Amino acid sequence: MEALAGNPVFWLLAIAGVVLTGISKSGFAGGAGVVAVPLLALVMPIPQAVFLVLPLLLVMDVKTVQYYRHHASWTDLRAVLPAALLGIAAGGLMLGRMPEQALRITLGGISIVFALWHGLAPLLGGMKGAGWLWGAISGLTSTLIHAGGPPINIYLIARQLPKLSWLATAGIFFGTMNVIKLVPYLLTGEWGADVFLMSLLLLPVAFLGTWLGKHIQGRIQDRHFMLCCRGLLLASGLLLIAQAVSG
Repeated sequence: MEALAGNPVFWLLAIAGVVLTGISKSGFAGGAGVVAVPLLALVMPIPQAVFLVLPLLLVMDVKTVQYYRHHASWTDLRAVLPAALLGIAAGGLMLGRMPEQALRITLGGISIVFALWHGLAPLLGGMKGAGWLWGAISGLTSTLIHAGGPPINIYLIARQLPKLSWLATAGIFFGTMNVIKLVPYLLTGEWGADVFLMSLLLLPVAFLGTWLGKHIQGRIQDRHFMLCCRGLLLASGLLLIAQAVSG
């Protein structure tokens, strides 16, 4: 990891990924939150990239909840959090065992189809048991590669929440998941002090990203916000598939 710390390409990719993730979390409900791990995976092993990003996600979640907590939809959180816990448990058992290419292609395909098909949100996000389905998928993919944004956004878009309510609900949802994910990550025994130190060095970048996201979303109307979220889902899906194919 010492060689990596002296690699300017690593820091460039890390800063870009963390800033985009912070903007996504506090401004666009996590739609582009999947970019950090794929970018870092270009220069480091994926498991180490996942470990590096988790503390930064926790900090971003705290800031997002601080910004919007009074607007949260607790009804929707009760609908998705129990299923997310099951997804996290399944993901914890699969850490390091499931081919990530297959997971990325599946999730990327879902994201792209949703982004391009306007009628998919009411169909999939509003169907019976949608909270359990998308909550569980989000918990699973979030545990494996921090890619829980696209699945839960399918559910939240179908719910047609106001912008601030969406941001608050997503912030609390991901914050809760990321705290729980500490357990399976620590149990792997592969989370080293050197990776954690790099996370600490990137903390100012995480704060910058969430600050930018809050100020960007305040200047965008609800209908434009929805279009931005679909655009972020499309970009996330394409990136996931590109990473799977290139890997």
